[in-house]
Amino acid sequence: MARASDTAYAAIKTWIQTAELPPGALVDEAEAARRLSMSRTPVREALLRLQAEGYLEIGRGKGIRVLPLSATDMRDIYQVISGLETVAVSLLAERRPSSEELSGLVEAVAEMEQALATGEVDRWGEADERFHRELMRLSGNPRLYAVGCHFRDLSKRAHMVAVRLKDDAYRARSTATHAELLNALLKGEGAEAAAERHARQRKHGESALVGTVRQYNLGSL
Repeated sequence: MARASDTAYAAIKTWIQTAELPPGALVDEAEAARRLSMSRTPVREALLRLQAEGYLEIGRGKGIRVLPLSATDMRDIYQVISGLETVAVSLLAERRPSSEELSGLVEAVAEMEQALATGEVDRWGEADERFHRELMRLSGNPRLYAVGCHFRDLSKRAHMVAVRLKDDAYRARSTATHAELLNALLKGEGAEAAAERHARQRKHGESALVGTVRQYNLGSL
């Protein structure tokens, strides 16, 4: 059974990632406790945990503020994620996974293709998110997966905003590159070639999304 502080942590983090608590917003500890139907102690524990992970800033006498991400922050985080994912792809390709093992990636790409066809941008973004998390999980390295998911969690709000600002042509290209990587893994492409393929795709994606944030002159997300 989940502890109350874990429940509070998950809920408040979701509020931040979905911008229900937008960048710069002040978090009312008492209101959060009331909304979650729990005492303030587990909420306080959750807020301290979120501060340690970089989501919040608890200032003495200044309240609890949701920290924004700048374009530079996004770039830095994407570089970390890219490094982890490139290693994940190499580890995955090296063991030549079966099509059954890759079913999660197959489903994510299919969802991206369907969302692209129907113009559902947020659905596309969520499917893209699942693809990348599954890629790291399939590496077989639980520490890589944990660290990678932490950084994806940290950047998710900003990532989704950037995705919404891109056009269908970007989402079509991105869907195609995801499908190409999946097909390469299904065909047993070597570890080095697969890792190089993914590194190129990640670099292009990072440049496109961070560039969009700069283009729209968004100081923070």
